[in-house]
This record gives sequence, C-alpha cells and structure tokens, in this order.
Amino acid sequence: MQTCSSKILTKNIYFIFRMRFRITICIHPKITFLSMVLLIFIFNYSKNILCDKNRNIYNSTCKTSIDSYKKCYKHVIELVPNENVANGIETYFFLKNQLKTIDKTLNISLYWNQDDRLKPFTNLISSKNQCQILYVGANQAGTDGIEFIKQYQYCHVWFLEPVLQFYDKLIHSDKILRELNTGKHHIYHIGLSNKNHLIDVTLKDIQESEAVTLVGKQDNQQYIDNQQKYKLILRDIAEILFEFNILSKIDNITFNGELNLLHLNCEGCEYDVIERLINTNLTKYIRIIQFGSHRPSTIRSSINQRYCCLQQLLSITHQLQFGIPWAWERWLRYDLINKND
Repeated sequence: MQTCSSKILTKNIYFIFRMRFRITICIHPKITFLSMVLLIFIFNYSKNILCDKNRNIYNSTCKTSIDSYKKCYKHVIELVPNENVANGIETYFFLKNQLKTIDKTLNISLYWNQDDRLKPFTNLISSKNQCQILYVGANQAGTDGIEFIKQYQYCHVWFLEPVLQFYDKLIHSDKILRELNTGKHHIYHIGLSNKNHLIDVTLKDIQESEAVTLVGKQDNQQYIDNQQKYKLILRDIAEILFEFNILSKIDNITFNGELNLLHLNCEGCEYDVIERLINTNLTKYIRIIQFGSHRPSTIRSSINQRYCCLQQLLSITHQLQFGIPWAWERWLRYDLINKND
C-alpha cells in the first residue's frame, strides 16, 4: 500500500510560501495574511486528495438515521416474504410455490445471483503478479477455490473449513490434493470470526444441512449438552491475516502487504468477520471483498440492521460492484476503480 506524500507536499508548499512571503511582506500585511490562509487551505485539501485511497474507518459508527440506511432497511425487509427463509434462493422457491396457484412466472435474478460470484474480477492482481485469496467456507468440494486456481495462475488460495466432516472430504478430494501438492495452495481446518474461540455443533446440525451455520452456537450451549457434539475452531480474522504472512507490521498503525480477495461463503460468519475488519481498520488492506449474505436463525432478530450497517461502513473504503441482499455481492477498494486491469 502506498502512503500519502505529505512530507514532499509540505516541503513544496514551504518553498512556495517562503518565496511569496519575501515578495508580499513588502507590499501589504493583509495580502500576506490572505496568502497564508490560501496556502493552508491548499495543503489540507491536497493532503485529503492524496490520502483518499487510504481512507481510515477508525471510530466510524453506523448511522441508522440517514436516508441510505433507511432505504437499505426497507429494501431488505421487502425481499423476505417469510421470516423463516435463510437466503435468496429459499426466498425464490418460497415465492415460486406460492405463485403456482396463480400461474405467474418469477424472475430469479431479483433474489439469487450465485453465478455472479465467478465473474472476472477488476484489478484482482497487482502489477507485481502477487495474489492471495482467502476462501472461507470451502465446504465439501472447495468449488470456488478450484475455479479461482484455474482462472488466476498467480494466486495462492487458502481453503478454510471448520466442520470436520466437510474438511475430511476436502482433503480426500483428488482435485484439491492435486493443487495442494504443488505447494502453492493451503488448506486449514478452521473457520473465521471476530475472535478466537471454540464452539460446539451437534451431529444433527451437520446431518441436516449441506452447510452449517456456526453463528450464535456459543449462545445455545444448554440445548446441546446431552447430544453428540463436535468442537470447531474459529480464529480471529485480524490475527490470521498476519499469521498467514499476508500482512506484516511496520509499526502499530502501519502494515505491509494486502489480501487480494476475501471470499466468504460461511453461512453467517460474514457479519462477525467483516465487522472485525472494519473495527480494526483492516478493510483498506483488502482489494476485493466478496461474500454471500445469510439470515441465520440465531441472529435473525438483528440481521437487517447488521446487514445495512455493513453496507454503510464498507462504502467508506470500497465501492459496491454488484449485489443482492441475502445472495452475493462484491466490493472493490476505491483506489482500484479507475485503474486499468
């Protein structure tokens, strides 16, 4: 990441000011004062322009009173016809079943866009041809990670999957093993969250679905004490970026490196993970953030607010490229928008 050229700018302005001061001080003190004010304004304005791509979001909070938030909140509510649906594809099938009796067609693209997640990325890879992709929620087949490897030969893909039964299938997949044997890609038996912790899931949780929601499980321990359960490891995203050497510290507030793509398909962990990145000001070190948004039952009462706050706070450092609530969306960092691929 490049830093603001404030030192160079300060020297240039100082030189201009010194020359102008010698001339104007002899003419009129008022002119001298106005010149100083003008130079201070130019300095502050220019510094803001130079620093724009390194926008910080420290101390940023979600503003629920502004129009954009209210518009988002209204939209996400209207997209959910039944409180029990967990994502856009469930919404589509729910509405489709309702429409059978009145013989109407339904446009699936209003609710579900899973093919968009594999569209070509804008400015995924820097001129150095270095690329790191963190793929969270690889599930049983690692489908998206395999596709990224095919499309982007410079990229190193990190497959993360916390559920043992899913991870076991991953490491016994011929496709995955073939890529791991190159030494270029990695697989870990962990999930990501906003802190390091262990959670329990039951065998029933795993057997009932092809994807397991881990969000809120730690709050429901009393209900699973007498059931067969499995410990799952969730790691702090803010630590993993450094442990994987994707980022490195220069000092307490400045880091080297960047993550090219954060790809989240983790049945609800996207809220904890992205909120953590926002709170630690690490979103600006990620070129592209792509995630599927979900409505886990354990946090459904607050999900609309959390989703719309993510939209608002992500827009400080990134621009939305496409997206449907409860489906897939992609965010590109501002400084990459006008760059050539």
